[in-house]
Amino acid sequence: MTRLKTSDISGITSRLDAYDRYLQAAAHQSLAGVACHAWGVDPEAVASRIKRFAVYVIPVTAGQGIITRFSETVGGILQFLGCDAIVTEQTDASGLAQAFERKADAIMMADDYRFVGINLHTREVVDNAVATGRAFAAVLDLMAGGIKDQTVLVMGCGPVGEAGAGMLLEKNARVGLYDTNYDAARSLEKRLDKASGEAKIEVHDDFTSQCRGYSHILEATPQGNTIPDEWITDRMRVAAPGVPLGLSGRGADLLQGRLIHDKLELGVAAMAVKLIISSGQGD
Repeated sequence: MTRLKTSDISGITSRLDAYDRYLQAAAHQSLAGVACHAWGVDPEAVASRIKRFAVYVIPVTAGQGIITRFSETVGGILQFLGCDAIVTEQTDASGLAQAFERKADAIMMADDYRFVGINLHTREVVDNAVATGRAFAAVLDLMAGGIKDQTVLVMGCGPVGEAGAGMLLEKNARVGLYDTNYDAARSLEKRLDKASGEAKIEVHDDFTSQCRGYSHILEATPQGNTIPDEWITDRMRVAAPGVPLGLSGRGADLLQGRLIHDKLELGVAAMAVKLIISSGQGD
């Protein structure tokens, strides 16, 4: 998991209204709507349950410690969606105990390795990497007006890229995989083939000669400036969960309205929706 810095998340909650409007203009769905699309559920069904679903966000001090305002930012995103979200006053085990004592429906917590949500009724664990990958694949599908039979380049074959590629294949897209570690891309191809049967996958080993020309890109790498400015066309759409953003400032400007990138919002929203739709959560 990419460890975010305080500067990465500064101001997220104050910009949620603006980001929601941007998503509606670019992808024709709200933040909540994109998250629902990631799991194939009806937004109205989620909206009817979200206000009575209590999620406790627990600060964790293990490893490198707490990222300043991380838990508060996660809580702010959940509250924007309409959840009954609370950041525990206590950290670690004490915070976990507080969530149970107050009869939370779910918890969210992160350490240096994983950021997870857990439904306390069903014990389902939702990993942020999986939720983020699916959410950004979902927003690319929405921006494209349907990704079926389209070709999509997935850059970065870690957990986020894998989840995104898996959803794109569910949507019957044709997927190209690229990772600077070619073995990682080949391993992902094998897992996707096994999971989806007749998958439409091509693995690239030379970025410069093989990856130019894609109009749809899921950029899930931990590197900046991975997509050259000169590759950007009027038809290109980019969904970029990678941190830092894999585009130059000029590249991002060229893609204005056809680029979706955030540090937490879509992933947290998709985690919340998946927790809410888990069966038997005590409704």
